[in-house]
Amino acid sequence: MSHNSRLGFVVLTSGLLFCIAYYVWNFNRQDTEEAAQEDSENGTGDHDGINVVNDQIETVKTDVSGQIVVYYASQTGTAEKLAKVLAQCLSEWNPIFQHNAVNLEGFEEGTFLQPGTVAIFMVSTHDDGLFPDNAERFIRWLGYLEQEGIRLEGLEFCIFGLGSTEYPLFNNAAKTLDRLLKKLGANELHRIKLGDDATDLKNDFEEWRRDLCWSLANRLGIESIPFVSHQNVLQVNLGDTWRDRVPLELRYIRAGNLERDGPPSSANVICKQQWHCVDHSVIDNVNMTPNCEGTTMCLTIAPESGFSAAETLNILYANPPEVVNYFMDKLNLKEQDLEKTITFVPRNATVDTYTEFEPPFPIPCTIGDALRYYLDLTGLPDEDTLRDMGTFLQSNQACQWFNKLFQRKALFKVMREELHITLQEFVEIFMRDAVFNLGGFLQIVPKKIPKAYTVSSHPKTNKIDLTIKLVSYRNFTFKTFKSRIKKELGYEVIPGTERMFAKHRMYKGACTHHLSSLKTGDVIKLYKRPSAFSLIPDLATKPLVMIANGSGIAPFRAMWQDGNTEVQRMLFLGFRDEEHILYKDEIEQLKTMPNYSVHIAFSRVGKRIYVQHLLRNHVDEIGDILQWKGVICVCGSKPMGAQVKAILQHFIKTDIEGLKARQQYAEELW
Repeated sequence: MSHNSRLGFVVLTSGLLFCIAYYVWNFNRQDTEEAAQEDSENGTGDHDGINVVNDQIETVKTDVSGQIVVYYASQTGTAEKLAKVLAQCLSEWNPIFQHNAVNLEGFEEGTFLQPGTVAIFMVSTHDDGLFPDNAERFIRWLGYLEQEGIRLEGLEFCIFGLGSTEYPLFNNAAKTLDRLLKKLGANELHRIKLGDDATDLKNDFEEWRRDLCWSLANRLGIESIPFVSHQNVLQVNLGDTWRDRVPLELRYIRAGNLERDGPPSSANVICKQQWHCVDHSVIDNVNMTPNCEGTTMCLTIAPESGFSAAETLNILYANPPEVVNYFMDKLNLKEQDLEKTITFVPRNATVDTYTEFEPPFPIPCTIGDALRYYLDLTGLPDEDTLRDMGTFLQSNQACQWFNKLFQRKALFKVMREELHITLQEFVEIFMRDAVFNLGGFLQIVPKKIPKAYTVSSHPKTNKIDLTIKLVSYRNFTFKTFKSRIKKELGYEVIPGTERMFAKHRMYKGACTHHLSSLKTGDVIKLYKRPSAFSLIPDLATKPLVMIANGSGIAPFRAMWQDGNTEVQRMLFLGFRDEEHILYKDEIEQLKTMPNYSVHIAFSRVGKRIYVQHLLRNHVDEIGDILQWKGVICVCGSKPMGAQVKAILQHFIKTDIEGLKARQQYAEELW
């Protein structure tokens, strides 16, 4: 046989074998898909609004192209932001990845039950180690799977947790999700990473993302590329435009046309929180410590709808009027402009053209509501946002100061953590020549996150009480700061700003000052959600140990107002002195009740005893309450909470984590 004939025979044989192999593979694949579809159609049930396919998932190393999803569980928007950065990074690397990150509240059960799915989770922890609100349905669904014995062995996953070591339950939500998924048989594609906001969260994320890309390249068999950081180059150039930073255009609409439905699915987590806020009327606002240096108010609100004792209210507070007036001047707005109604549309669209997009805040609204409630005009934004704000600068000199500032992380840390520089002060120092565009400004400036307060009244009172401690203290002057920015940035004091660098500064908590200023008939915007205490089933019927200092008394007042005289309750309270006791008359009444024992510590009188020290004399009684399936509730400062746990572990020899797992220990600390 000639060489050409042999070559032709080899090619023909190879082609025939390939066709046979492809036919066998395709036949088996179709059988598998048809069987899976039949099982899905026959085995789907509805359980409390959660659909589940009742079959076992086998571990198969299948093709995962198109089944790799980035999910975020976010309360304040940080996890959402990083998830979107990750999704964009992956889609730019290889087109098999989806461009968009997915809000975990919109997860689809079938995706997780499908073999070959890879789920990448960005999970934050808030309050007492809780999952964000948008993860509740997913966690409930995982619990149902465990209860029914349904496995997730076809799922691969990896987790990046967002937390802070300043809090006792560091990254508890991420750790819990990791444990739940492994318990259900899911396979870890890449080891969990716990990001720490107390040190360098961005660097933690960058390191994890680099390693994740290597793991994905190995899993998918795709070409890996040298890792290049996707952190934005923080640089501002004269001539940069805000339109390159944000996607929408401002539009004015007919006055009074403020009707809107619920938040669109495309809205981010902060926008949805703002959207859920409902107006409530203020009934009263009383200063409970009129003879003290500090001020603590009891704010009374009309309930408008049902509520639970000790649940959480998230309040959308107003920016200080003087701050709103300052930015009105910067935006060239007059008082009558605040009543104008605005909305946003995608670029090159009109208000009559419906296109789903991510709104910056609830729209339509008035300019006044946007400036007062939806924008955070008090806190200093992060570097990325300040870079975007730099597009409003009008001089090369100001751009140069910005760019030098972005290169000095230590200086930013001082500005944020020691000086507590406000947005207004930053604009006065570094952006005096800026010309702000209203549409760009409303999109770029950070949006306000509603502040959480625990209800301090029982539903039987038919009113919502909040315990508000006014936050105010003397802040550092800018004298040393002026010398530092002159040396490091070449900054020169602009005429008109000399007084700012010399005057005394006071830190005033924007939320507490707003709430303290409210009067009867005023409106307060809020939405409700469970707290660590209200989540415990039948708490009112169980023996309780309640430990609080200062305004941490709030949830326990709601508990004692139920009037229960049967179960044992121990109350440990800490105040500075007699004048600082909150709800004093009610506490005196509790002392006369047979099932209550009340113990108060004063930290500024005599021997200066703190509330946690009182526990040492009552460890036997506390131990008995735990034996009777009672609950220990702690509310107040983080140092107090840490010492309470240390004392209980030492003297009672109890495992706090075990108590939490059995719902016998709950805490809310700040």
